[in-house]
Amino acid sequence: MSSMIASGSWFKFSLSKFLQLRLNNFLFRFLPFALSRWYLALLGKVFYFFKRKEKKLICQTLTHVLKGKLSGKALKRKIKDTFQGIFDHYHEKLFVGYSNFPKLLKFLKTQVYFEGEDKLKEALGQGKGVILVTGHFGAVELLPGALAVQGYPASMICRFQTSRLREALSKRAEDVGLNLIDADEGNIVLAAMKALKQGRILITECDEFDEWRQDPHRQTFFLNCKLGSDRTLDLLQKRSGAQVVTALMRRAGNKTYNCGLEVMINGAGGRLPLGEQCLQTLEAMVEAYPEQWYQWKKFGQMIKGRFEVEYADRQVGYLAPEAGISVPHQA
Repeated sequence: MSSMIASGSWFKFSLSKFLQLRLNNFLFRFLPFALSRWYLALLGKVFYFFKRKEKKLICQTLTHVLKGKLSGKALKRKIKDTFQGIFDHYHEKLFVGYSNFPKLLKFLKTQVYFEGEDKLKEALGQGKGVILVTGHFGAVELLPGALAVQGYPASMICRFQTSRLREALSKRAEDVGLNLIDADEGNIVLAAMKALKQGRILITECDEFDEWRQDPHRQTFFLNCKLGSDRTLDLLQKRSGAQVVTALMRRAGNKTYNCGLEVMINGAGGRLPLGEQCLQTLEAMVEAYPEQWYQWKKFGQMIKGRFEVEYADRQVGYLAPEAGISVPHQA
């Protein structure tokens, strides 16, 4: 029994589903922002107490990427901040889905700041829609709503972990003119093309690694790790003629959020493919604010073979002890 608790094998919930239990959805209707954030972080710590292998995977991935860039003490602090960032992501998701709606709209209007908004307006003015590329970074859950309350015609490709959240967000999205495209229903490409033809802003994420359509003839690097190059964004842009703009929503503290907007140049004239340009923009932000990216688990699953090599080398004295955690397979 003790070994089962240590591995968390009896605990079947994912973090997302655990934090979206019905009681939590109810509490977010009346809990103040700061209190609900503290409460969800507490639940997150309980989750990782039982899911220790998953926690080790995240720690090992961060150590692999950041080792040599930070002192031991600074790395430890950055890992702690990263877990808080993961909890903040789910707090923002529930805040958007279940908090008092009028207060939420006011929050989105007053607490989110767009940097380079003129670039987005210029791209939208071309009449072919805009492909707005973001990532699993910062307060991405606030991005669609923040655009909608400013009057932008936005659509977002998303996937819901619970039917309750799908129903709650769909109703709220409808009230502000936001179009949600469910990735588990229908043809996503056709829905995306339809949104762009209507002159809408299509929000998508460039770090959904398991959804990539990889180019067999090209590879790219992300956080110093070699990956296959994703063709999806370039194909979508070619078919639609829409401008590609990156949007990364950074938590600036004090309940304020800064969203940086940057135009990507079409991959002609020897430039990198659009997908790789967007990935480079995300990489720069992750390197500057690693605690605000919450794909560390999925990224660790992809590159775990590197950890296994490092661990084997460490056993014979080649690596520092901080790199010595074996990484289990996570389904």
